[in-house]
Amino acid sequence: MVTAEKREQSLQDVPIAISAFTSKQRDLVGISSIQDLTNFTPGFVYQSANDRASMRGIGRLTNVHSVDGAVAIYIDGLFTTSTVLAGGPPLETDRVEILRGPQGTLYGRNAIGGTVNVISARPTDTPYAEVRAIAENFGFTNFQGAASGPLAENLSVRVSGYKLNQNEGYYTNVNKGMPTEGSKRDEYEVQFQVKAQFGENADLWMNYKTLEWNNRGGPGARAGYLNGPYETGLTDPNFSIVYNSAHGYTPETGVSGIVPGSLVQFGSGTTTTNPALSDPRKFNTNEAQHVTLTDVHSFTANFAYHLPTFDIKYIGGLQNYKYDLTGDTDATNVKSYQIPLAAGSVCGNVHTLYGFGISTVDCSPMTVNADNTYHYFEYPTWYSHEINIASTTDSPLQWIAGVYYYNEKYSGTGSTADFFLKGQSSLQTPILGAAPNPDGVWSAGHYALTTESKAVFGQIDWKATDTLKFTLGLRYTKDHKFGTEYRRIVCNSDVCYAGLYPAIGLAGFGPGTAANWGSLLGNLGALPAVGKAFGLGNALAPLGGLGNGAMDLTATLAPTTTAAGAKGVTSPTVCTGAVCKQYTIDPATGVAARNLGDTSDAVTGTFGVQWDPSEGTMGYARYSRGYKAFGLSAGSFLVAPEADPEFVNSYEIGFKKSIGRTLQVNAALYYLDYRNLQAPVTVRVGPTNVNQFINVAKSRSDGLELDVIWQPIQPLRLTLDYSYDETRILKSDLLVDVNDNVNTGAVSIVGNSLPQAPKTKIAVNGSYSFFMEPGTLTLSASYIYRDKAYANVFSKPWNSAPSWDQIDLRAHWAPKGNKYTIIAYVKNVADTDGYDAAVVASNRNRSATVASDQFLNGGQNLELTPPRTYGLELQYRFF
Repeated sequence: MVTAEKREQSLQDVPIAISAFTSKQRDLVGISSIQDLTNFTPGFVYQSANDRASMRGIGRLTNVHSVDGAVAIYIDGLFTTSTVLAGGPPLETDRVEILRGPQGTLYGRNAIGGTVNVISARPTDTPYAEVRAIAENFGFTNFQGAASGPLAENLSVRVSGYKLNQNEGYYTNVNKGMPTEGSKRDEYEVQFQVKAQFGENADLWMNYKTLEWNNRGGPGARAGYLNGPYETGLTDPNFSIVYNSAHGYTPETGVSGIVPGSLVQFGSGTTTTNPALSDPRKFNTNEAQHVTLTDVHSFTANFAYHLPTFDIKYIGGLQNYKYDLTGDTDATNVKSYQIPLAAGSVCGNVHTLYGFGISTVDCSPMTVNADNTYHYFEYPTWYSHEINIASTTDSPLQWIAGVYYYNEKYSGTGSTADFFLKGQSSLQTPILGAAPNPDGVWSAGHYALTTESKAVFGQIDWKATDTLKFTLGLRYTKDHKFGTEYRRIVCNSDVCYAGLYPAIGLAGFGPGTAANWGSLLGNLGALPAVGKAFGLGNALAPLGGLGNGAMDLTATLAPTTTAAGAKGVTSPTVCTGAVCKQYTIDPATGVAARNLGDTSDAVTGTFGVQWDPSEGTMGYARYSRGYKAFGLSAGSFLVAPEADPEFVNSYEIGFKKSIGRTLQVNAALYYLDYRNLQAPVTVRVGPTNVNQFINVAKSRSDGLELDVIWQPIQPLRLTLDYSYDETRILKSDLLVDVNDNVNTGAVSIVGNSLPQAPKTKIAVNGSYSFFMEPGTLTLSASYIYRDKAYANVFSKPWNSAPSWDQIDLRAHWAPKGNKYTIIAYVKNVADTDGYDAAVVASNRNRSATVASDQFLNGGQNLELTPPRTYGLELQYRFF
């Protein structure tokens, strides 16, 4: 029984493609996480490292909240932005329903790809209590408990929670004293429910939940590796505003290398090559990635009033959390190194003159502080209200109508994190009168945004005959987003100084590079002394007050516009001559700010025909239209920050057939006409890379999905979940793939696949039950296969995740009386490498002069599913 259409129905009677998992089924098959749910759901993909879900090629491709997700997650009717919560413990979950395809009528918000409904286990009318203990390798323990029962007549409560720890991660740092990472977890959750009935006509259910993570696991933590050598160029094209930490590992000598013996690693480390090339679960950093999830509060309320012919229902609630992720930006253990001086350099000459007492300042090769870190954060608070009225008679005409309101206030980082250089550096003291930068930030982009969504919806089901039913649904949605984005960029590399020195009249001194100026690079306060040492008297004295430090590029890289202003930017336009801008820079902090905002609306809906020719047989045809609101590239400070709304027209035919009590076959064929995909594409803004959301004009996704259950004899049960999804981009502007090191121009993406859309997915499970006097022993095995997929709209090998498969084994012992249960299991029996999702490649250099700095195939990043895990679960019920 499911509530996919907001009323109780048998899954076989719902005329849409849907997968449902009860807590009992999850225990038998071994579905303990959202990733497991996707394995057994055709067309469903989940990227656990970034908490992103996709369905039939339509999904969330970013964590920027100013761009909505495409798969709606509802927990007990309350919309949530976090997919990972859908994989909550079976002890706390009654069932999970996964609706594939756009749900543009009853679940309008962010449901252009599909909807995941999670329904919690509710308070019981009789006493109940249960505890569960799970122990696995990698030092994993999970203690769960729940108790429920009546407090008074028509009043019941339920308390539940868990405490989860994993002491050892899946990835090992080769540096002594550094912790393992990847699913190293320390978390807990507690929830409290109340169910009350007021007379015969009204009932109320409320749930409060809080949880906390203090992890080196979970979304955002280490989940993969770089499948290539370190990029060791002096600057990395992704962010060439600072020197590349990995340059300390360069095999080059002379001016293309480092000063011999100058490499210093944290903890006396000695590794200079990527350890993942020999073992993908080894890495080499000095900063551990760390996730914290705090201040989590979730309150949900469902109220129903039952009238003779219809119900009035209210569904609402409030959620908030604070998520912080910190880690190692450069992914190395390099502490520092020195950049060699060129022959005849200014620095070398100053050092010589200093030795003769002619210069009052000395100079030496520049020492690069390579300790780069990042901070990514999300601080949202949201609430929603829905009131719907639904018919309850057995009339041929059934209907439901409702109104919906959603409000979210969010602050967080944009498409990239905020990046810092720890310790003393010239980044802290920008020159030329720029504001101080005491935290050593070299790239910061974040925003504060409010999102409002309002909708009214209705659906009618008319059973015209005993075998024929028609469905018509409509929804009108209006979305409004508004807020402020912030940006600061401070540069300390050859990129920014190269043009500075000629600009201030020092072209005769040669280039503004570390190889020329050494430790004096950026120290304009030393120029008067340098001028005197070179016999120029006081000619350079006017430059002495320009400062000693890095260059602030915030204003230089900030976008200009026309007098009409940029779409999606609401700050006033200020023009000086032909140059117009829509931002201000705080003189005290150096941070640029501008206001963003816009609205969009749409009418969506569905029309379907259902045919029930006989008992156990149902066919349907359905058209659905989905919509996703416009998006903003918030935090990136782009010339064109707004992407238009997305739309999809879905055409689906399905067949559901039950043959006796032994065989059930559900099949669906679909075609999705997808318009204006909001695709994140990395763009170059000066010496920095940021994501811009562009609209891909037209795409398609079409395929076949099968759900089969066959029980030829009572002890044997076989299931097949299969999907074939063919996706293609049909129309788009030419785009530049900054990770393509050979073709640096704009290319066509027409004919490419949609991101995160494996063509084939297969999950097979077989179980056999031995019915004995003491109880039932069920042995089961699962085989999972997933085809390759691409991370973005550029279907290139360096942006792909290979195909993979996995075998799981499970034994389930249930004695008579249901007092306790014992489960033993092994997941990923062969310890194969599975690829959680495709990840965009690392940007690589294509140097014309340095032999070791050429990476013509890009640097593939791969996210892995867990290695072989095995464990034991004990369940004990007191009542």
